[in-house]
Amino acid sequence: MKKIKNVTIKNLKILKDVTLELGDLTLITGANSSGKSTFIQALLLLKQNQESLKLISNNKLIEKSINKKDYPEINKVVMKMLNDSKNIQINLNGDYIQLGDKKDLFNETVYEEDIVIELNIDELGLYKVICNYKNLTIAIDSKMPSETITNLFADDFQYINTDRIQPSLTYSLSEAQIQKNLIGIKGEFTAHYLDENRYKILNIKELQHKNSKTEYLLENVSLWLGEISHGIEVLVKKNIDLKKMELSYKYTYGDDTTNEYNPFNVGFGITYVLPIIVAILKSKPDDLLMIENPESHLHPAGQSKIAELCAIAASCGVQIIVETHSDHFLNGIRVATKKQILKPENSQIYFFEKEDETISTKVHNLTIDKEYEILKIVF
Repeated sequence: MKKIKNVTIKNLKILKDVTLELGDLTLITGANSSGKSTFIQALLLLKQNQESLKLISNNKLIEKSINKKDYPEINKVVMKMLNDSKNIQINLNGDYIQLGDKKDLFNETVYEEDIVIELNIDELGLYKVICNYKNLTIAIDSKMPSETITNLFADDFQYINTDRIQPSLTYSLSEAQIQKNLIGIKGEFTAHYLDENRYKILNIKELQHKNSKTEYLLENVSLWLGEISHGIEVLVKKNIDLKKMELSYKYTYGDDTTNEYNPFNVGFGITYVLPIIVAILKSKPDDLLMIENPESHLHPAGQSKIAELCAIAASCGVQIIVETHSDHFLNGIRVATKKQILKPENSQIYFFEKEDETISTKVHNLTIDKEYEILKIVF
């Protein structure tokens, strides 16, 4: 999809009225329960309701094109279908997010005001989705062509949840997800993806590790993971009998190579970060990648290295949104900027905090200046 220039969210939980300019790399940080996850959830809500939004958009196009005077009986059927599409309720609990019910959705300080999520998309303009306060029906306000709306949040959208795969003896398979170039929101199909795509050439050559002999995905995943745990190699194997994937690791130290270790016998953070590395390395220009808490269970140096990897991908056309609590990740972005991997103007950093006397979020824009220091702009 085309890059999102900015996002406006109104009346969704603690986000009463917030607009964020997005960069190639956007970092969201701040206090707990200050609205960071809600911002991510707003975009996931659009993804989760993608099919309904497609239907509404297509039916609006049909409604404009039909002549109600011709073929009246047929048009009665068509008009009923169109009217039905105006009563589609938003799906709050699906594959991407579980938001509960109406009382959990709306900002508590507003009275019967609709939720609005508005995207300003590069070269395409505004795309606004409205969720009605009274009946939770959804509507679209956009001048984009119908086919453009249909392609929003397509399969070039990868989200990695903070609750990711953990050490296990086996992992799930999904041909449907792999064919869509996805690894699941928890990275649960990472092993399967690596098995099917081990010899896939990286879409972005700049993501090739400096010690890699090839541009193959699996080799480069191992080498980038080796920046976190030196000498590691990732091994994946399909267990035909169980219809499951097996994931293991081995280490090379000089001329010596260890036995294979299952995920329980290496550091927890190794398996936890693996989906993030795969998600970044499989990406291509114009992809949208959202990652929650990439720093979890990683040593500070590993956190900084993941930040560098994100910066490389962002500099090559992948739009990345990261929610983090890690100052080491932030410093990793500063270092990447100093190394000129990423230009200062191509990153956006936001600090979320609660307003003192209201149930709403205040957002501070933090910028990296030419000296790679952090400057704060209060909205």
